[in-house]
Amino acid sequence: MPEKANETTNFQREDTQSYGQIAKSAGIFAGSQGVNMAAGIVRTKVLALLLGPAGIGLVGLYQSVIDVVKSIASLGLSFSAVKDIAQATASNDEKKLAETVTVTRRLVWWTSALGTVLMLLFSRPISEYVFEDQQHVLPICLLSFCVLTGLISSGQMALLQGSRRLLEMAKASVYGTLIGLVVAVTLYAWLGINGIVPALMGLSVVSLVFSWFFTRHIRGSQVRMTIREIGSKGSAMIKLGVSSMLSGLAATCAMMLVKSFILKETHQEDMVGLYQAVWSLSAMYIGALLSAMSMDYYPRLCSLEKDEKAMVAFANQQTRFVMLVSTPLVVGVLLFSSLILRLFYSSSFLAANDLMQLQILGTFFKLAIWPAAFFLLAKGKGGRFLLSEVSWYVVYYAATRLLWPQYGLLGAGIAFVLAYAVYCPLVVMLVRPFCAIKLTPSNVRLLAFLTLMTIGVFLVVFFLEGMLKWSLASALCLAVCIVCLVELNKIVPLGVVLKKLQQWKKR
Repeated sequence: MPEKANETTNFQREDTQSYGQIAKSAGIFAGSQGVNMAAGIVRTKVLALLLGPAGIGLVGLYQSVIDVVKSIASLGLSFSAVKDIAQATASNDEKKLAETVTVTRRLVWWTSALGTVLMLLFSRPISEYVFEDQQHVLPICLLSFCVLTGLISSGQMALLQGSRRLLEMAKASVYGTLIGLVVAVTLYAWLGINGIVPALMGLSVVSLVFSWFFTRHIRGSQVRMTIREIGSKGSAMIKLGVSSMLSGLAATCAMMLVKSFILKETHQEDMVGLYQAVWSLSAMYIGALLSAMSMDYYPRLCSLEKDEKAMVAFANQQTRFVMLVSTPLVVGVLLFSSLILRLFYSSSFLAANDLMQLQILGTFFKLAIWPAAFFLLAKGKGGRFLLSEVSWYVVYYAATRLLWPQYGLLGAGIAFVLAYAVYCPLVVMLVRPFCAIKLTPSNVRLLAFLTLMTIGVFLVVFFLEGMLKWSLASALCLAVCIVCLVELNKIVPLGVVLKKLQQWKKR
């Protein structure tokens, strides 16, 4: 009996330590993502006030072009490299780590050059397809510089993430964002709509400078390797990366196709601006929370690849923490969606409020399935991961085209939810054949409760008006916040967290 008691105590201690590590890493990146979001809000607000929805639409189209080319040229190395670097770091093999870092850097340089050349060569057809004219050929050529610097910067951030240098990664992100904000706002105010291209280029340069600064001491720069050796050792990285690249390509192409479809259907850049604004708030900003957590979750999951039980236990911990932290944010955004649109942009964006609420509802389901989806990458199942991601975008794009003629922006929101109704069970089906992933009973109960409450808040704010809407939705939101706070306190005692924050402030 004493031995069992000791085993239980040790398990609880390890469980608490794991939650503590999750909370610590999430806190670091949530803080950096918070700064990034605040900077993005200011930048978008300035852009909205100076140039209106048309300016936001143009930035969105340019950014989509950059993202598509980066996705094609990157070969997914900024993501697949994290797995190799994390495993090399966990092995404590200095030579293996140095070789992995060298391979990553060389491959990133080659893909960066490839992306730049591709964008220059195809600038004319890109302009004709996206904008239906040739007036944007020169801006697209200039923005090829963003592809070069962006890919190099992403590769350097992958080195930091894989080696779990979380603080340095957060600093690079925050410093780059703040300096980039000053550069972008200055150019928008000075040049107006003509400042869009210089601002995008300036942001990419700033990000490159800070990513280089924090990776300049990472080992591997002194290792000499031939092209054949780099190709041999980087083949697995490239293979998994291509799956990730195709997934990213599907995402960026789908977004570009949807925005191009909206432009062709309505002949209004303002409508593209409304869509882009809501996508930024619902998909990108709440997605920033997931991005913050994945910075440590993914490399840790990769390091546990050989221990399936540990992977499943860790995924359950991550799922519980994600749902407890993010659900209050989701229901809060649902309740205050119209106020958020007015605050972040202007009253002219309120026409997209229904789209906003539907995409926030869909994002909740993304939060729930997110930890399980990473098993596909951690296990090296790139083909299955690609299938799951492409399926979401195919359903989303097809449903948007089908529903748009009758429902407009509302149809795009319905399509967003429908895509996740297909995606969530598909991910479970793809993971289970090679990993017996299963939610704990406590997580099943928690997820069921939070799902019902979130759907309840959505139905209230979407269909009701006046005091009845505000009273019922506020009561449901309050219940969610109380339950999440109580449960979060059980796994990460808030008193301890506050005490550590006070100690940190005194330093």
